[in-house]
Amino acid sequence: MDAAKDHQLEETSSGGSEKVENVQGFENGRIQVESKKQSRLKVATVCILCFFNLTYYMDRFGIAGILPSIQCDLGASDKQGGLLQTAFIVPYVIFSPVVGYLGDRNSRKLILVLGIFFWSCATLTASFMPNLWSFIVLRSLTGVGEACFSSLAPAIISDLYASNVRSKFLAIYYFAIPVGSGLGYIVFAEVGNATNDWRWGLRVTPIFGFICVVLILLFLQDPPRGESEGSRMKTTSWMDDIKYFATHGSYIWISVASTAVAFIAGAFGAWGPKYITLGLVTQQEGQTEDIGDLLGRVSLIFGFITVVTGLMGVVVGSLMGTKLRGKYPTIDPEICGFGVLASVPLIFAMTVLARGPEAPTYITFFFGQWFLNLNWALATDMLMYTIVPTRRSSAKAIQILLNHVLGDAGSPYIIGLLSDAFKPLVDSGHNSTKTHHATTISSSLWDSPVAREQDCDLSPIDVTTAERDFTALQYALFISLFIQVLGAFAFIATSWTIIDDKAEVDRVAALSQRKDRNSKQLDSIVDSSSEKSPVSISTITTSEHTGPISTNVS
Repeated sequence: MDAAKDHQLEETSSGGSEKVENVQGFENGRIQVESKKQSRLKVATVCILCFFNLTYYMDRFGIAGILPSIQCDLGASDKQGGLLQTAFIVPYVIFSPVVGYLGDRNSRKLILVLGIFFWSCATLTASFMPNLWSFIVLRSLTGVGEACFSSLAPAIISDLYASNVRSKFLAIYYFAIPVGSGLGYIVFAEVGNATNDWRWGLRVTPIFGFICVVLILLFLQDPPRGESEGSRMKTTSWMDDIKYFATHGSYIWISVASTAVAFIAGAFGAWGPKYITLGLVTQQEGQTEDIGDLLGRVSLIFGFITVVTGLMGVVVGSLMGTKLRGKYPTIDPEICGFGVLASVPLIFAMTVLARGPEAPTYITFFFGQWFLNLNWALATDMLMYTIVPTRRSSAKAIQILLNHVLGDAGSPYIIGLLSDAFKPLVDSGHNSTKTHHATTISSSLWDSPVAREQDCDLSPIDVTTAERDFTALQYALFISLFIQVLGAFAFIATSWTIIDDKAEVDRVAALSQRKDRNSKQLDSIVDSSSEKSPVSISTITTSEHTGPISTNVS
């Protein structure tokens, strides 16, 4: 037996020009041999997907770093400003389920190329739009590109790697969300300040998008569905998939939890820099700092915190999951749930302290974001190992659709809508002390040499209404914290179902592997028997349940 194994390995390594990098041993009766070239292509595929994920989130949240400038230049209210982050949901809703269905059955590489190219063109074109509504319409078309990417990328990584290796690469992939978001605040704000035109910030990410298209065409590997589990499963109908998701406990709980987390991330990601800037304006009497520079500085710090806490949160969450998963099978949802719950009082404290000194605001925001980011990689990893491979793209597409509609895409608009609704109430509820305080601050700002007259380049924030705008936005942001608590408990509830759902996926994968082996053995027997004597195919049978093969060669 050992001699046969050695002979098979020698044939594998000498059969081509590529050298064998490693032998991954026997898994379910199969020898796993991977060449250096195959290994490099797999790593390159993950890197390309991570690069565009980072690019996408740079563009998505970079808008927040220049939002006051956009609002001032295009005359947008808070409701319309929030719509900039929400408008893409319409094309996304239309295309996401279709892409998920096609991604489970057709070339994912082709879908990625078409989607990212379209996204890059739409993003670049939007930067040249002269008025608010044409700008919003063009920005909304980026939803087509995201629909083609976001549901396919995690499924591709899951088909390339399995178990803890998959968890590590998914963690790397999800670095891009907080890191890309943070870089977006920084890059958009700095490029806008350097060029004195916020539009130039929007023209950075399309260049990266076109580069990604070329890299995908040259290097991306699209593995067969279920390859990492060692099986080739057949796809099912769309209605069967929907019924499966509707009765899948872990999928439902994870979707509810991730949608709630997306809501809080979208709300503070879109409005955070402006909210902190408004807080600083309302409490700094005699301020002479240019409001545009103040917003740029806040966006820079906000982006830096987002990057660092994203790295720390994803790394710590992923490491805790991979180290403890073998001993505590429900550790993944528990890490996510208690992490989100721990961030609630910290985010609340940041919201309250934003009117005071900067340091406490940034410190509480730092730790709140850190705990919140523990779930990014783990949530997708849980989804992937509790859903059968042939349904993963559809599962991710539907989940991201919910995350966007009810989460990070809807929350900026909802917060902006609530902020505008609260403003008349705040005006009517102000006492004379607050009114006098706001007037004093406004007068001191207007008397400074920088801001003698309203100018969008100099003062993208209207200092005469800063007190009212801050309070209204604060009330709106408070509401999102209740959604965050809901998300924490939904993650914890996932621990009730995750063990059984994962076991079911493992059972289905093992059954599929057994069928593959039986089919290969059957083909081998037919081939060898046909050389000696005729074979009656009807007398060759296989057992789906036990796996043995019986033959009757006449």
